[in-house]
Amino acid sequence: MDILYSIVGILIPFIGTSFGSSFVFFMKKNMSENFQKIIVGFASGVMIAASVWSLILPAVEMAENQGVISWIPATVGLLLGVIFLLFINKIAEKFENKPNGKKLNMLLFSVTLHNIPEGRWQKRQSVEMYA
Repeated sequence: MDILYSIVGILIPFIGTSFGSSFVFFMKKNMSENFQKIIVGFASGVMIAASVWSLILPAVEMAENQGVISWIPATVGLLLGVIFLLFINKIAEKFENKPNGKKLNMLLFSVTLHNIPEGRWQKRQSVEMYA
């Protein structure tokens, strides 16, 4: 049964990601500017919701359980994240000016930045689940 849950857990994000990326491949030449804005807005809303429900609210709840003022750790973490992203953006701009490896460097930066907080959170969740 665990294998079935694992397969379903892998397939759901795979199908969603494949569906979302299909817009780029099938509609890249005839996609209107308004439709692009709708897609970017939808993706932004999904990412904000995922950040709130999967990262910020659990951080507030963990702070409450530890007897700390609940909103302070999440706020400090959010502000540090913004500062960190601004710093990384400055570094990435230097790589953009180099003709060779621009796309590869930007891909590595974006994937790494995307996975840093998620990887830590997922590791903690899996440790707590099996403890």
